[in-house]
Amino acid sequence: MVKEHIHELEERRATSESPYQFVGSGLPNVYLVGIKYNVCKVCGEQAADIPAIKQLMKVIARAIVENEAQLTGLEIRFLRKRLGRKSSEFAQLVGVTIEEVSRWENKHNPPGRSADKLIRVLYSVLSGDRKLRDKMNQDLEDWFCTITGNGRPPHICAELRNHEWKVKSVAACA
Repeated sequence: MVKEHIHELEERRATSESPYQFVGSGLPNVYLVGIKYNVCKVCGEQAADIPAIKQLMKVIARAIVENEAQLTGLEIRFLRKRLGRKSSEFAQLVGVTIEEVSRWENKHNPPGRSADKLIRVLYSVLSGDRKLRDKMNQDLEDWFCTITGNGRPPHICAELRNHEWKVKSVAACA
Protein backbone atom coordinates (compact mmCIF):
# COMPACT_ATOMS: atom_id res chain seq x y z
CA MET A 1 0.00 0.00 0.00
CA VAL A 2 1.32 3.42 -0.99
CA LYS A 3 1.51 5.91 1.81
CA GLU A 4 0.07 9.31 0.95
CA HIS A 5 1.80 12.42 2.14
CA ILE A 6 0.70 15.90 3.08
CA HIS A 7 1.60 18.27 0.29
CA GLU A 8 3.99 21.01 1.38
CA LEU A 9 3.50 23.59 -1.33
CA GLU A 10 5.97 26.16 -2.53
CA GLU A 11 4.58 28.96 -4.69
CA ARG A 12 6.60 29.89 -7.77
CA ARG A 13 6.23 32.28 -10.66
CA ALA A 14 6.92 31.13 -14.21
CA THR A 15 9.51 33.30 -15.96
CA SER A 16 11.05 33.22 -19.41
CA GLU A 17 14.14 31.68 -17.79
CA SER A 18 12.03 29.08 -15.97
CA PRO A 19 8.68 28.68 -17.77
CA TYR A 20 5.83 26.42 -16.65
CA GLN A 21 5.25 23.46 -18.97
CA PHE A 22 1.52 23.42 -19.72
CA VAL A 23 0.88 19.69 -20.20
CA GLY A 24 -2.86 20.33 -19.81
CA SER A 25 -2.87 21.58 -23.40
CA GLY A 26 -2.20 18.05 -24.64
CA LEU A 27 0.96 19.28 -26.35
CA PRO A 28 4.47 18.64 -25.02
CA ASN A 29 5.91 21.92 -26.34
CA VAL A 30 3.71 24.56 -24.68
CA TYR A 31 5.23 26.71 -21.93
CA LEU A 32 3.70 29.55 -19.93
CA VAL A 33 5.31 32.68 -18.50
CA GLY A 34 3.83 35.11 -16.00
CA ILE A 35 1.67 32.71 -13.98
CA LYS A 36 1.93 31.51 -10.40
CA TYR A 37 2.04 27.79 -9.71
CA ASN A 38 2.63 25.49 -6.75
CA VAL A 39 5.20 22.72 -6.41
CA CYS A 40 4.98 20.05 -3.72
CA LYS A 41 8.27 20.00 -1.79
CA VAL A 42 7.82 16.27 -1.09
CA CYS A 43 6.82 14.74 -4.43
CA GLY A 44 7.51 17.54 -6.94
CA GLU A 45 3.92 17.54 -8.25
CA GLN A 46 3.00 20.86 -9.88
CA ALA A 47 -0.34 22.63 -10.18
CA ALA A 48 -1.25 25.98 -11.66
CA ASP A 49 -4.34 28.10 -11.70
CA ILE A 50 -4.34 29.30 -15.29
CA PRO A 51 -6.40 32.42 -15.94
CA ALA A 52 -8.24 33.13 -19.21
CA ILE A 53 -7.90 29.50 -20.35
CA LYS A 54 -10.14 29.95 -23.42
CA GLN A 55 -8.03 32.83 -24.68
CA LEU A 56 -4.86 30.86 -23.98
CA MET A 57 -6.09 27.87 -25.99
CA LYS A 58 -7.03 30.23 -28.82
CA VAL A 59 -3.54 31.78 -29.01
CA ILE A 60 -1.93 28.33 -28.84
CA ALA A 61 -4.08 27.21 -31.78
CA ARG A 62 -3.17 30.38 -33.69
CA ALA A 63 0.54 29.74 -33.09
CA ILE A 64 0.15 26.17 -34.39
CA VAL A 65 -1.68 27.27 -37.53
CA GLU A 66 0.77 30.08 -38.29
CA ASN A 67 3.85 27.93 -37.73
CA GLU A 68 5.70 26.88 -40.89
CA ALA A 69 6.65 23.35 -39.80
CA GLN A 70 4.46 20.38 -40.70
CA LEU A 71 1.61 19.78 -38.28
CA THR A 72 2.23 17.00 -35.78
CA GLY A 73 -0.40 14.44 -34.84
CA LEU A 74 -0.87 16.04 -31.44
CA GLU A 75 -1.31 19.46 -33.05
CA ILE A 76 -3.94 18.05 -35.45
CA ARG A 77 -5.80 16.50 -32.50
CA PHE A 78 -5.55 19.81 -30.61
CA LEU A 79 -7.01 21.77 -33.55
CA ARG A 80 -9.74 19.18 -34.16
CA LYS A 81 -10.79 19.27 -30.51
CA ARG A 82 -10.72 23.09 -30.49
CA LEU A 83 -13.21 22.93 -33.36
CA GLY A 84 -15.33 20.54 -31.29
CA ARG A 85 -15.29 17.91 -34.03
CA LYS A 86 -15.33 14.14 -33.70
CA SER A 87 -12.73 12.26 -35.72
CA SER A 88 -15.40 11.14 -38.20
CA GLU A 89 -16.64 14.71 -38.73
CA PHE A 90 -13.11 16.02 -39.11
CA ALA A 91 -12.24 13.27 -41.59
CA GLN A 92 -15.24 14.20 -43.69
CA LEU A 93 -14.25 17.90 -43.65
CA VAL A 94 -10.70 17.14 -44.76
CA GLY A 95 -11.81 14.53 -47.29
CA VAL A 96 -10.02 11.51 -45.81
CA THR A 97 -11.04 8.40 -43.91
CA ILE A 98 -11.39 8.28 -40.14
CA GLU A 99 -8.51 5.78 -40.17
CA GLU A 100 -6.29 8.38 -41.85
CA VAL A 101 -7.10 10.96 -39.16
CA SER A 102 -6.32 8.31 -36.54
CA ARG A 103 -2.95 7.59 -38.18
CA TRP A 104 -2.11 11.30 -38.19
CA GLU A 105 -3.09 11.84 -34.59
CA ASN A 106 -1.31 8.72 -33.34
CA LYS A 107 1.95 9.56 -35.14
CA HIS A 108 1.77 6.59 -37.52
CA ASN A 109 1.66 8.63 -40.70
CA PRO A 110 1.93 12.42 -41.02
CA PRO A 111 -0.48 14.21 -43.35
CA GLY A 112 0.67 15.19 -46.82
CA ARG A 113 1.42 18.83 -47.54
CA SER A 114 -1.99 19.40 -49.13
CA ALA A 115 -3.87 17.95 -46.16
CA ASP A 116 -1.65 19.96 -43.78
CA LYS A 117 -2.53 23.20 -45.54
CA LEU A 118 -6.22 22.30 -45.76
CA ILE A 119 -6.36 21.62 -42.01
CA ARG A 120 -4.88 25.08 -41.36
CA VAL A 121 -7.37 26.78 -43.67
CA LEU A 122 -10.30 24.85 -42.21
CA TYR A 123 -9.26 25.79 -38.70
CA SER A 124 -8.79 29.44 -39.71
CA VAL A 125 -12.28 29.60 -41.21
CA LEU A 126 -14.23 27.44 -38.75
CA SER A 127 -12.62 28.56 -35.48
CA GLY A 128 -14.04 32.07 -35.56
CA ASP A 129 -10.56 33.49 -34.85
CA ARG A 130 -10.73 36.85 -36.64
CA LYS A 131 -6.97 37.35 -36.59
CA LEU A 132 -6.41 34.06 -38.42
CA ARG A 133 -9.23 34.71 -40.87
CA ASP A 134 -7.91 38.23 -41.57
CA LYS A 135 -4.39 36.92 -42.07
CA MET A 136 -5.69 34.26 -44.41
CA ASN A 137 -7.63 36.84 -46.43
CA GLN A 138 -4.68 39.25 -46.62
CA ASP A 139 -1.83 37.03 -47.69
CA LEU A 140 -3.05 33.49 -48.26
CA GLU A 141 -0.74 32.86 -51.20
CA ASP A 142 2.39 34.12 -49.39
CA TRP A 143 1.45 32.24 -46.21
CA PHE A 144 0.90 28.98 -48.08
CA CYS A 145 4.29 29.28 -49.73
CA THR A 146 6.00 29.63 -46.32
CA ILE A 147 4.48 26.40 -44.96
CA THR A 148 7.15 23.91 -45.88
CA GLY A 149 6.29 20.94 -43.74
CA ASN A 150 9.97 20.72 -42.81
CA GLY A 151 11.55 20.91 -39.42
CA ARG A 152 10.37 20.11 -35.92
CA PRO A 153 7.59 21.93 -34.12
CA PRO A 154 8.97 24.76 -31.99
CA HIS A 155 8.16 25.48 -28.39
CA ILE A 156 5.07 27.59 -28.01
CA CYS A 157 5.50 30.07 -25.20
CA ALA A 158 2.50 32.08 -24.07
CA GLU A 159 2.94 34.93 -21.63
CA LEU A 160 0.24 36.44 -19.45
CA ARG A 161 0.47 40.23 -19.62
CA ASN A 162 -2.17 42.50 -18.13
CA HIS A 163 -4.65 39.60 -17.89
CA GLU A 164 -4.24 38.76 -21.60
CA TRP A 165 -2.35 35.88 -23.17
CA LYS A 166 0.23 36.69 -25.86
CA VAL A 167 2.38 34.25 -27.77
CA LYS A 168 5.83 35.48 -26.82
CA SER A 169 7.97 33.21 -28.94
CA VAL A 170 7.61 30.10 -31.03
CA ALA A 171 11.34 29.42 -31.23
CA ALA A 172 12.01 28.93 -27.51
CA CYS A 173 10.91 30.48 -24.25
CA ALA A 174 14.31 31.13 -22.78
